[in-house]
Amino acid sequence: MSLSPTEIRPGTSAGTGHCVRLNYADVTKEIVVPTGSTVLEAAETAGARLVNQCRIGTCGTCVGRVRTGELAMAEGRVYPLRSDEIGEGMRLLCQSHALAETDVDLDYPAAMLDDHPVVATTVKVAGLDRLADTVVELVVRLPKSPRFSFRPGQYVRFRIPGTAEWRSYSMASGQRHNRRLAFTIRLLPDGAMSDYLRNRAAVGDELEMEGPFGSFGLDEDSPGPVLMIAGGTGLAPMLSMLETLQTARERHPIRLVFGCARMADLFHLDEIEARRGFTTGLDVRVVVDEPTDRSGILTGNPVSVLTPEDVADPRSSAYLCGPPAMLDAAHERLQVLGMPRDRIHSEQFLPS
Repeated sequence: MSLSPTEIRPGTSAGTGHCVRLNYADVTKEIVVPTGSTVLEAAETAGARLVNQCRIGTCGTCVGRVRTGELAMAEGRVYPLRSDEIGEGMRLLCQSHALAETDVDLDYPAAMLDDHPVVATTVKVAGLDRLADTVVELVVRLPKSPRFSFRPGQYVRFRIPGTAEWRSYSMASGQRHNRRLAFTIRLLPDGAMSDYLRNRAAVGDELEMEGPFGSFGLDEDSPGPVLMIAGGTGLAPMLSMLETLQTARERHPIRLVFGCARMADLFHLDEIEARRGFTTGLDVRVVVDEPTDRSGILTGNPVSVLTPEDVADPRSSAYLCGPPAMLDAAHERLQVLGMPRDRIHSEQFLPS
């Protein structure tokens, strides 16, 4: 067990605070959370790093799960956690106060924060490609310094040129070309980044970028079949993770379920087909809401086409990314089909 600089031992508290054990995937660190401080604030004071971004409880990045004890978030607020997640002990650590000695499970290794530190840098737009009616691919090139690395599944944020606003996007590319990052971005009818990409963006533009953020990514301690469920531009982190799976030592079946509302919204079908050709064990299911007679494309949504076969292997893990309504439905459906909650990993796209 690795102790934080506070050297707090199990069962102790610091007078006006409580001991909290942060159980990372690779190590446990113990801190004291003083009365009035959040877990995130206390962890940073003690030198125990936690995944976080906004610090105000809106981005949903700093999630931990209470195993024993009690962490409380302020009532009367809307948080980016589903009611069932809160009921199962999930808490935003930037908003949580310790009411008792507590164990918190984190689904990422502490080493990840050392291997992939957050950096702030300026990147250049290297490519812009309209992939579908509502999707554009943004490619940026990073400078040689500072070094940037990420865990496939993570995201960065960009400052929109000419504004003080920032937007967050998951990498669609993998680590193979880590100085060249690709992003698939949904174009909204009225959005600051959408307007920039539609009307002003050009190759050579400079963008301020910060990251990586988030803990979404492959659980390397759960070897077994992988089920990926992506709605719209939620496909981005799946493509990034697929690159890792292509070169994995142990090969397990991979099923990608990708859906959009309309045929005109579908994108990267050629890319997916190419991945199927050189990724052992990859099966793909593409689906759209509207009826279609196009060969190989199902009618429905990514949740409606799930079957018991998709989770038949008890070692299976699921990775979900897309709009909140799809994630809620997918979580419910997978658990009905028998997949344990702790094998379902998700990243939701929240409105800007």
